[in-house]
Amino acid sequence: MKSLKYLFAVVALTGALAVSAKADLMFLGAVDFANGPNSPDANRAAFEAALGFDPGALSNNFESGLSGSVTVTPGEFFVVHYGKGKGGTGSGGSLEFFKVVGGETSVTFPQFGNGSTNPDPFGHGGISSARGFGGTPLVPDSGSTVMLLGVALGSVEVLRRLILKKR
Repeated sequence: MKSLKYLFAVVALTGALAVSAKADLMFLGAVDFANGPNSPDANRAAFEAALGFDPGALSNNFESGLSGSVTVTPGEFFVVHYGKGKGGTGSGGSLEFFKVVGGETSVTFPQFGNGSTNPDPFGHGGISSARGFGGTPLVPDSGSTVMLLGVALGSVEVLRRLILKKR
C-alpha cells in the first residue's frame, strides 16, 4: 500500500510540473491612432513616444489571420492596431501596447480592443495589424537542464530501491 502511495505522489508531482502556463500578454497602454500611418516604423515610433523606451528591432509583422494564437518570442513587445469600432472615440482607432510575459511562445490577442478590460477608450474595432519588436529567444542553458534531469533520474532510482526494499 505504501508503494502505491509513493507512486501516486510521484505521478501527481510529475503532472503538476508538466502543466503548461497560460499564454500571457501584459497590457502596457494605448494611444489614439489619429489616422496616422500604420507601418512598422510608425508603430515603433508610437511605442517609443508613448512608453519612453526603444522596443528593439522588428521581429514579427502580422497583418492578417489574427483570429487565433500566433507564435511569438518571450519578452517581445507588440503594437496592435485596432479600428475605431462601436463606442471608440479615436480617429482611426487605437494602437495598444503589449508585452509577452511568462516565457510564452504562443499568444492570442484580444480581438476587439481592450476598452472593456483595459483603459483604452479609442479603439474597440477589430485588429488591423500586430507588430512585434525585440524579445529574447529561448535557448537551452549550459548545464542546469542536464543537472535537473540527473536529479530526477536519481530520485526515481531512489524511489525504486525504497519500494523494492519494502517487499
